[in-house]
Amino acid sequence: MAQGTVQVTHTGTSRWRRRTGEYASLAAALEAAADGDVLTVAPGTYRENLVVQRSVTLRGPEGSPGSVRIAPVDGVPLTVRASAVVQDLHVEGQDASVPALLVEEGTPELLDVRIITRSAAGIEVRAGARPTVRRCTVDNPAGIGIAVLDGGGGVFEECEVVAAGQSGVAVRGGAHPRLERCRIHHASGAGLSATGENSALEAVGCEVYEVRGSGVQVTGRATAHLTDCDVHRTTADGVTLDTDAVLTLADCRIHDIPENAVDLRSRSVLTLTRTTVRQFGRNGLSVWDPGTRVDANQCEIFD
Repeated sequence: MAQGTVQVTHTGTSRWRRRTGEYASLAAALEAAADGDVLTVAPGTYRENLVVQRSVTLRGPEGSPGSVRIAPVDGVPLTVRASAVVQDLHVEGQDASVPALLVEEGTPELLDVRIITRSAAGIEVRAGARPTVRRCTVDNPAGIGIAVLDGGGGVFEECEVVAAGQSGVAVRGGAHPRLERCRIHHASGAGLSATGENSALEAVGCEVYEVRGSGVQVTGRATAHLTDCDVHRTTADGVTLDTDAVLTLADCRIHDIPENAVDLRSRSVLTLTRTTVRQFGRNGLSVWDPGTRVDANQCEIFD
């Protein structure tokens, strides 16, 4: 499908501005838009590298999910640097050296965006950005599903990583996202990974399964807190902690693991509360090295 037009609805009160305008490219529409404006994108394939720098709403047409494709031949397809709303778009990247959707600043909302790509990351959040990401899907067999880096944060609700060539979700560099009711599966690395001092991952009601590494991996002084989560059908350990990592599992279920259900090393600390560990190939809990500690309360561990 060829590229269509973009309609901009201006919400400002100035009598010198037209109420609506049509533009032949997304870049032109974004350049003309001001904070608060709504950009409605006609169905089509847009071979543009978009940068959203104002607090606008960028959306596909109602009732036509997947009809708008942002698919440049290289580079980052979509960069967000403002507290914008991005909704009902299909993002496709072909550049394995950069992410497909990059959030660098602000508190944007990303709603019902589908990312099918071969990129370094499907979604990447950096620096002070704090997006709210709802009902988004990432399919990225070439790299990380969702990467939150360098102090980034945000909330991811009801999102799904359906394939990742590396970790499903990777947190590092002091980042601290929260995942709610997300599904992470068919990753070639860990399902959830947090590494580095001041990095923190919180997950509530999430499911991690069918991954080729550990279901959850916390290393290098990172912390993580999982509540009401399921980790199952991994090819390696269910949960791996290494080098002063801290993990809390509350009301979680770890099962159908071919290796150790939980493996702790190098002064890591695990707190288990009302958590069930079952159907594992080696050990339910494997604890190594002086200073490594497990505290368990009201838990069940059985083969």
